[in-house]
Amino acid sequence: MFTSQINKINKFIREKKYYTFIIVPQKADKVKKYRFSHIQVLLILSVVGILLLSSLAMMFSFIGFQLEKAELNRLRKENRKMSEDLVMLNSQMEDLKDHLDKIRQFDEKLRIITNITEFTEGEEMFGVGGPLPEGGESVTELDKRRDNLIKEMKIDLDQLEEESKLQEESLQELLSFLEDQKNLLASTPSIWPSRGFITSGFGYRRSPYTKTLRMHEGIDIANRSGTPIYAPADGIVIFAGIEGGYGKFLAVDHGYGIVTRYGHLDTILVKEGERVNRNTKLGNIGCSGRCTGPHLHYEVRVNGVPVNPRNYILN
Repeated sequence: MFTSQINKINKFIREKKYYTFIIVPQKADKVKKYRFSHIQVLLILSVVGILLLSSLAMMFSFIGFQLEKAELNRLRKENRKMSEDLVMLNSQMEDLKDHLDKIRQFDEKLRIITNITEFTEGEEMFGVGGPLPEGGESVTELDKRRDNLIKEMKIDLDQLEEESKLQEESLQELLSFLEDQKNLLASTPSIWPSRGFITSGFGYRRSPYTKTLRMHEGIDIANRSGTPIYAPADGIVIFAGIEGGYGKFLAVDHGYGIVTRYGHLDTILVKEGERVNRNTKLGNIGCSGRCTGPHLHYEVRVNGVPVNPRNYILN
């Protein structure tokens, strides 16, 4: 039996096919021959096929990676551009908010002057987040931040729209009232009486002489002696002369219970009983009476009660 198995192996070897490859060099005399068995050829072809398939797979994988990288960069640039546009729009919205806030303050001052009931305002508006970082974030993170910013801006836009409608209605109400009350506005002290620096405001302060806490019933506008003082509204001069610690002193009655008072003047250019218009020159800043330096002490009184003059100044 053992001999039979050996004979079968020898027969398989004798019947085994071989392939001979002949290489003839162009300038060489000797021909080179290479003989491979059928199995060896199959193995070589298999290895070459595997290497070829691996190379193709790697090549397609590399191309796909490059395409994905290019697309990622494109999306990143696109997201960054959109984010920059959103931040710019956000900045414009903030400017609009500031503008509406100034309109609201103007509205409030007009209502104080005209004594109209305060108009119901909308909810306060809240600002949104600042600009997106320049780098270091993935596309997904940029998308999230952009989406959040868009949501916040949409809320702000809704609030701005509601606020603008309220302001429009409020100012329309004021306009209708003022059209019938032109004399009231002309007689309201709504401009600065003089140029200068506010060195002391309305309210309680420590007296520069007694060092005790006392009510300051006006505002002090400091400037050089001789700086002109103008009437902030139409009215009639009811006092022009010396008034104790105020020194050279003026008082103008504007009607409607409103009186303005001016202290520490250097010169007085109007007389009692004289009718003045807004921007009429009343006198000049000085340091008469009890004062520590040239300035105008300016008061506004409504029905005899001192009020903050800045509430009436529109410009």
